[in-house]
Amino acid sequence: MKMSKILININNLSEIEEYKKVGITNFLFAVNNFSIGYNSFNLCDIPDDAYVYLNRVMDTKTIDELKSIKDKFLRFKGIIFEDLGVFNIFKDTGIPLIWNQAHFAVNYNSINFHLKNGCTSAVISNEITKEEIDEIINNSIKPLILPIFGKNNIMYSRRTLLTNFNKHAGLNDYNDMVLNEKITGNKFLVRESEYGTYIFNNTYFNYVSLIPKYEDKVMFFLVLNLDLSVGEIKDVIDGKNYGDDGFLNRKTVFKLEDYK
Repeated sequence: MKMSKILININNLSEIEEYKKVGITNFLFAVNNFSIGYNSFNLCDIPDDAYVYLNRVMDTKTIDELKSIKDKFLRFKGIIFEDLGVFNIFKDTGIPLIWNQAHFAVNYNSINFHLKNGCTSAVISNEITKEEIDEIINNSIKPLILPIFGKNNIMYSRRTLLTNFNKHAGLNDYNDMVLNEKITGNKFLVRESEYGTYIFNNTYFNYVSLIPKYEDKVMFFLVLNLDLSVGEIKDVIDGKNYGDDGFLNRKTVFKLEDYK
């Protein structure tokens, strides 16, 4: 496959050269103050030829802060965003804007609405079946971004849930807590910052098998890595069996209806 089709988040600046050695050249950076759940960076440390990931739910104060420094973002290749306030700030600047609201990006009508109204692309939800993915890719009006590897984001709360839980239970405060759900046996990774709490399924979903089918149809294949080495990521992309097939073969109960 063409490694140039991979878009991967960076956890440490030293990873960049390692990824380039294996042919991966498109990088995604979470940004201090505007991102949550992933290792984030100061704007001055992010290279020009990168995409930035702004996934916080923003209040008025944060939106105003982003407005005040919006020109500093215009050197990047694009912005992947969740809060529509980000779109409104940057829609007239010319920088590519990529819509990423997983629970809404579940059908081509919803996606095409945003593509027709100024977005360059959209990130397809990783919570839909392979048949639904196929329908979306074949009916979207612009090439999309398909997540192929990552830990599914279960929920995001602006509250400090870990701190509150630990205080209530008399536990020591620590981050990156893994919660064991006794009924289903599922494990959840919980990350907290001053901006709230991000909860992941602690098992990676692996959709690498879809790459050959869509290599010439998508903008990028998205990899969101939390804790694996560059070598381990390359092995996964090369076909190593790691993680599970997520929702590819079973429908989620959380899907929203099409726009009417």
